[in-house]
This record gives sequence, structure tokens and C-alpha cells, in this order.
Amino acid sequence: MTKELIQVEVITISNQQLEALLDAKVKLILDAISQANSKSDSDEWFDLKGLIAYLPSHPKAQTIYEWVHKGVVPYHKSPDTKMLYFLKSEINDFIKTGRRKTQSEKDDIVKKYLNKKSR
Repeated sequence: MTKELIQVEVITISNQQLEALLDAKVKLILDAISQANSKSDSDEWFDLKGLIAYLPSHPKAQTIYEWVHKGVVPYHKSPDTKMLYFLKSEINDFIKTGRRKTQSEKDDIVKKYLNKKSR
């Protein structure tokens, strides 16, 4: 086992200076996190293979082509290459709209409709 010598230089700073240094470092870290979050969610583009990998069900390419043809899924088409591209934020919104109502939510809708009709 080898022993290493550690040399420490002691400096003296005021509480205000220490607070200012810490504030600056925390701000840098928070800015970096914020940039990473905004970039990863809305600025990311998928091609067809990327979309297949991203979607939880990993649909076949033909299924996605059918969704595009029917206008079900949001997409962008390159005018030059005619390739399909998908924006991550739009795909996330598309996935969220697929939420199904629970049976109790459906029952409430029926009750409201019947109450409205009987008036």
C-alpha cells in the first residue's frame, strides 16, 4: 500500500464571497439541466426507424405508414427526399391523446347525457 501526500492550500474568504461562488455554480448547473431538458424533449427528430424504437409498442413500419396515410400520427415530410420525420414533442402529445376512459368515467358521461335528455 502506497501513501500519497496531499498538499492543501488554505485560503480565506468571507461568507459573502463563498455564497456568491456557490450561487454562481448552482446557476450554471441549473442552466445546464434546463437546456438538456428542453433540447431532449422538443428539439429531437425521429426518422421512421427512430420512431419505431421510441414508441412503446414498437409498431411495424407498415403500421406507421397507415397512420400517416390516415392522418392519425403527426409527421413532417422532406420536400427534397420525401422522407418522413417525426418531432418528439408531437409524438408525446399524440401518445397522450390515446388515453382511454375508465368504465366509471364512461358511466358518468352516460348518466349526464340521460339526465340532460330527461329534462
